[in-house]
Amino acid sequence: MINGLRVKRNSLFTKLLLGFIVIIVISFIFNALSFKFFTGSIREEVIMYNKSNMSNTVSKYEEHFQLMEEVAMSFYNNRNVTVLSRDKTNIFAMNDLALEFSTLVTNYKNLGLDNMFLYNGRHSFLVDKSGLMKEDDMFAKQYISPEYDAAFWAKQFDEDYSMRIFPAADFTRKMFNGSIEPAGKLFPVIIKSKLQKQYYIAALLDASAIYHKYHLSVSDFFYMADGSGNLYYSSGTQGQTVSPQSFDATGHYYTKNDNYYFYAKGEKSGLTYVNVIPNQNIASKISRLSAILVLLLAISIVLSLLISVLLSIRFKSPIQKIIDSMYKMNPNIQLGSKINEFNAIVDNLRTIIASNRSIHKDLQNKNTLLKKYGYWNKVKSIPIGSRDVQNLIDTSRPYFFVMFHIHFTRRFHELITEEQKKSHILEFIQLNIQQAFPQSETVQSEKDLIFSIVFADPDASGDLRNVLDSMKHVFDTDSEYYYVTIAFNPIQYSPSGFTAAYDEAREMVSRRKLNDETQIITDNTDQQPDFHLTPSEEKEFTAHLAAGNEADIMQMIGRMMSRLRANGTAEQYRQLANEVVSKTLLALLLQNINAGDLQEELSPYEQIKEFVSEEQFDDFFRSLIRYAVTLMYEKRMEKDTIIDYVLAYMEQHYGDDIGPDDVAEKLNLSSGYMCKYIKNKTGKTFGDCLDDIRIMKAKQILEATDCKIHEVAVQVGYQNANSFTRMFRRLTGVTPGEYRREKRVVIAADIQ
Repeated sequence: MINGLRVKRNSLFTKLLLGFIVIIVISFIFNALSFKFFTGSIREEVIMYNKSNMSNTVSKYEEHFQLMEEVAMSFYNNRNVTVLSRDKTNIFAMNDLALEFSTLVTNYKNLGLDNMFLYNGRHSFLVDKSGLMKEDDMFAKQYISPEYDAAFWAKQFDEDYSMRIFPAADFTRKMFNGSIEPAGKLFPVIIKSKLQKQYYIAALLDASAIYHKYHLSVSDFFYMADGSGNLYYSSGTQGQTVSPQSFDATGHYYTKNDNYYFYAKGEKSGLTYVNVIPNQNIASKISRLSAILVLLLAISIVLSLLISVLLSIRFKSPIQKIIDSMYKMNPNIQLGSKINEFNAIVDNLRTIIASNRSIHKDLQNKNTLLKKYGYWNKVKSIPIGSRDVQNLIDTSRPYFFVMFHIHFTRRFHELITEEQKKSHILEFIQLNIQQAFPQSETVQSEKDLIFSIVFADPDASGDLRNVLDSMKHVFDTDSEYYYVTIAFNPIQYSPSGFTAAYDEAREMVSRRKLNDETQIITDNTDQQPDFHLTPSEEKEFTAHLAAGNEADIMQMIGRMMSRLRANGTAEQYRQLANEVVSKTLLALLLQNINAGDLQEELSPYEQIKEFVSEEQFDDFFRSLIRYAVTLMYEKRMEKDTIIDYVLAYMEQHYGDDIGPDDVAEKLNLSSGYMCKYIKNKTGKTFGDCLDDIRIMKAKQILEATDCKIHEVAVQVGYQNANSFTRMFRRLTGVTPGEYRREKRVVIAADIQ
């Protein structure tokens, strides 16, 4: 029996069995020690993971605040801000600045801007994305918050700092019907310049949008606090925070009340960022991983070498497929395995590859936006503070510069939404330019301006012109909705001339001729001068308008339009129309006449932008002048005893040497009171009224008789012919002799 036992002990089965037992025991001991080691390591890895997430979150927040400061500081060198610091009434600078704020808020969503505004404390006005705002409208209607009322914003002028971020607060907005609507949770940020004390730039950042963009954590409870423990932002409804003593300067986390508090302090803002992770989250991850390790340990003990052999065979094929897929970054893995772990790995790998592609695409989109932002800054001569943005733009090669100025018709505004308006033209231009010239960038700099920077060989100007001609054909088919002015210089610009190219293109756009077709302008040699009325023309226009001489005014405007008919640009026609409107409104204002009806539906200045033919301008002038003359006539028809007597006396004695004292004595008034009264009622002095009547009478004599100039002067009360000639020219724009000849030519033409 003993020998039998010895034989069995030395048998192959026994040896193998003992060997397996030894292997199993060693494996068990090794796995038990490994289990204990990895349990501690897993906890540390989970903690390191959350610390890394906290660090990334802080880095993104701080970079965002830094970028916000750079964007705001760029406005201190802005031309419109400089103009407004000297002239608070410059409406053009206000509109341009508001447009820049609106473009920044609308086109650069990655900034998280809800609004940006300039607050001028010295003149007590604000300009935000919507234009000029009153303090009460801004802080008591548009952005209402008990913590940030008008007094708070005004107080900031006395504070000494360059940039300060204030705690996020829930802002509300008062609607037109009186209801209160939420405006969002916003971070107020104020950026000051040491050189400009009378105003500052402020931004309202969407706190929730920034949180969702940059926050990385398995827990949704996140908050920010300053060094005193004051809460700046909380992602949840919990308003609690911790004392600043809890944040050790050398540590990264601490535990309290079954929670892990991961925190880090921002270098730029000085704020402390805190992620709160419930301990049960970390414990559940460790328990789940521990269960997997125990299961694997049990399987390894039971199945031993048999499973290892089988698995070695079955491991090779799927692992090789996974490795090949990882090298090729191909998410379409056909594993064909029934092992859940492999399928889980493949599913996670698919998710990782898809996520990587999504991140790569998102990064490309952001780089594209940053590149456009960089080129936009270049053409606007705005310093680029970020080196990353500088590296994205090409400043080493010459390029062609093309500008598209889009003029939308009223029908376009009626049928197409604002969003479609912004995307339709831009996408079409970008697609056509990009297809022909892949190394090009197309940027929308203003709501009606798009420019393309085309990097190509110097001899490619002909190909580029062909592309523009093809685009013109498409634009012309949509002329009912819009027309385009394309400025293109066939000569390349140097790498350092972005601003010069932009300014030159803007000037070329202004040379557009008056029609409703898409025009391609390539000539940049002669700059067209601005069209303005001469001083004598202004006086003649004002005199005719005051006298109600509609025909003379239209004849005068006709002469001006004839000067533009040969080589005048559409911009010069609009300048002429703007001058006529301005002088007309000013004349009505001086007469204390309300011209509000002119702007009930569409202001004259907006109407002028729609005109594409000389006939439209002519109809507009006739309607405007007829309306103004009618208002002045109605004003004159209003009974005023003193004015009526003075004008009647002048009509009867215009040929005599009369003065204010003569008329005032007959009215039993002092001459000073009478002159002031006339000025207030008519907008003219006593002498202006008398000169108007004398010149009107002189024109009648010149038309009806052949009297010599000095004889006409004496008849209408001027003892000196030179004085009469100067006054006649000042009020009519021509000399008496020229006036007589012009009238007789017109009469002769009418007779024929």
